[in-house]
Amino acid sequence: MLDKNVCPNCGQLYDTALSKCPLCGTAPQVVEAVDPIQRKRITDAERRQRRADRKEAEQEARRRAREARFLEDEEEELKIEEEDAQRREEKRRLKEEKKAARRAARNGEAPDASAPLFTPAPAQDGRGPMPEVYVEKDRRRVPRVFLALSTAVLSVTLLVGGTYLLWKLDVAKLPIYDRLSGRSSSAEPVETGSKPPETTTAATEAPVSTTLFRGEGAIPCTGVTLSQSSLVFTDANEQTQLQTELHPADTTDERRFSTSDPAVVKVSPVGIVTAVGPGEATITVLCGEEQAVCTVLCDFAAPTAPTLSPDLTELVLIKDDMSFFTEGESYTLSVTNIPAGTPVEWRSLDESVATVDEGGRVVAVGQGTTRIIATVGDLSAECWVRCPFTEEG
Repeated sequence: MLDKNVCPNCGQLYDTALSKCPLCGTAPQVVEAVDPIQRKRITDAERRQRRADRKEAEQEARRRAREARFLEDEEEELKIEEEDAQRREEKRRLKEEKKAARRAARNGEAPDASAPLFTPAPAQDGRGPMPEVYVEKDRRRVPRVFLALSTAVLSVTLLVGGTYLLWKLDVAKLPIYDRLSGRSSSAEPVETGSKPPETTTAATEAPVSTTLFRGEGAIPCTGVTLSQSSLVFTDANEQTQLQTELHPADTTDERRFSTSDPAVVKVSPVGIVTAVGPGEATITVLCGEEQAVCTVLCDFAAPTAPTLSPDLTELVLIKDDMSFFTEGESYTLSVTNIPAGTPVEWRSLDESVATVDEGGRVVAVGQGTTRIIATVGDLSAECWVRCPFTEEG
């Protein structure tokens, strides 16, 4: 088989005896041996350049879009001003014509037949002309009345809906809704003890006295016990499920878990306890006025984060641009050029479009565009997330 050259311009295969490509005339290029490390650096540089070019192109496109919107807004404003000027001129002209017609009627002259706006009614019993009866009505009167009625109906709907929502969430007591639904509004408030924070990621605050309003038929909790009163963890991320027993079993009070130190241990809403860092903390379960406590000891050294190479100047994500077409669709991002086990901080710039958890799993939420930011120390990388779907699906 004869040796062949590959044209770097058009990809044509041709005999090495030829001095240039017979298709496009490009001379063959001598490819020097490149060290793999050097080749990777060149590839990283090209990737950075492409990313920079893409960002510049997107910024330029956004700038042009802003300029186009600005010009459209200016044109729309000019158009609105012209229409307002025309309407004012038309009103002024109509007013002048009406005045002229009234003067002509008072002087007994015939009105101008070129553009009559109204005509006097015929005389009755010799008492002179009747009051002026307009021939042409304002056609904008009906849309204005319809707009006023629509606004009134919308306002009443919003008012009723808002008050019903406040009543449904027990934010406000409205006797009229209580009577319509048969709910008793005479429930006595029950003072409760300290209420733990609802989330396990925030620091525990001082106990706050709250008031529970139990409706008719509510069954208060009279006791709560945990399956374990103490736990010992010897490794980070170790987990244990705490079981609870409520008295009575059919109580209507909600069960809530909280932790005294999220940096030591965290707990899920269903009682799954996870070791986070060395130290001692307490897990509290609250049900109505009753509570139970479990002491947790994390007996292990704090995990050391892997050290980054001093030559690392940029983070590289597995993807830097992706699109979701259905709500709830997900994809897990990762950083490819750091040691395994290196902690990465993830955050979304707009959680109404897409969310990201601590493991890099991105989930589509709503229509729009946002960016997911990955941070390791002083380095960061971003991935564009586009959700071009409608909320109706």
